[in-house]
Amino acid sequence: MGGMKVGVIAAEMEGRRTGVGRYLEGMLQGLARWDHGVEWHLFFQGDPFTPPAAESGPAIAHFSGHRGSRVLWEQVVVTRELARHDLDVLFGPAYALPFSCPQPSVVAMHDLSFEVLPLEFRPRERWRRRLLARRAARMANRVLTDTAAMADLVSERYAVPPDRLAVVPLGVDVERFSPVPAVDDDRVLSELGVQGPYLLWLGAVFERRLPREVLEAFAALRRDRPELGLVMVGGNRMRRPGILQQWIEELGLGDSVVLHDWVGEDCLAPLYRGAELSFYLSLHEGFGIPPLESLACRTPVVVSSGLALDEIWPGYPYRCREATARAIAATAREILEDGERSDQVVREASDITAKLDWESSSRRLVAELKKVLR
Repeated sequence: MGGMKVGVIAAEMEGRRTGVGRYLEGMLQGLARWDHGVEWHLFFQGDPFTPPAAESGPAIAHFSGHRGSRVLWEQVVVTRELARHDLDVLFGPAYALPFSCPQPSVVAMHDLSFEVLPLEFRPRERWRRRLLARRAARMANRVLTDTAAMADLVSERYAVPPDRLAVVPLGVDVERFSPVPAVDDDRVLSELGVQGPYLLWLGAVFERRLPREVLEAFAALRRDRPELGLVMVGGNRMRRPGILQQWIEELGLGDSVVLHDWVGEDCLAPLYRGAELSFYLSLHEGFGIPPLESLACRTPVVVSSGLALDEIWPGYPYRCREATARAIAATAREILEDGERSDQVVREASDITAKLDWESSSRRLVAELKKVLR
């Protein structure tokens, strides 16, 4: 393997995949589809395992076996691993770069929630994220964002000049997220305890994603359709996690809400396909892959403004202009009560999602990495 050698801080792919972990897997999946001539070195914190990328593309995995702090590993320990390989570029896909970084570097900033909505984070976590992101933005040769809106925000908050900023949109795996049912869809849903008509929340539960408002909207929808259920899949990362169950009980929703902290990747498409609609609302977000995956499965989604969908499809009709339970319920009713229109919308979405492939995203990533060597 010749050409450019790129090191990737890949710890987000270990264990239960984070959003950044899924981003990396998507990029590596896209890279496996074309001849880029790049040698990829993935650096992991823990013990050896077989990364998905190793099965589908040219990636060499390195494992530190470090069982201490992720921050300590990312900032200090991994530096020793990096020094053993003659890397041309280092890529930090998750807001941060090691404290000592002798080679040119590129960092990805997916959102700035810790800056825009600081009360969502405990003080120590907030400042850890801020300090690492601010430092990475200063030292990186290039800073990547997922949308033009996020590039503007990074430029404004971190004073990153335009010539060091680039937008690399994310992709959607339209082979996995497809409207065509798989033979085991029913089994997957049954094992998750999901049955009957249901609405879907997919993504970590933060205050900024309006869980109270979504629950209130769901309660209003159930007055007309008491058979509806709500499936919420995502880690509860609110400041007061216990309040979520408290809200469910206060609203009289009881057993109509199914909660899952995490499910495997193979469960996601069946969940989308089986839902009557999905929710993805937020006061601040970077790209927002779940709405596009939902649409790729031909399941309409209730969204807020501020997602990549604003740039990809400005005229998308099921967008809430207000972050209120009333607006969310009204938008959901449009979908549930006018099946003909919602079917037309998801058919139009097929053309949109088909253009958001990971190969195109990976080509743009490689182009940006090469720019730092010019």
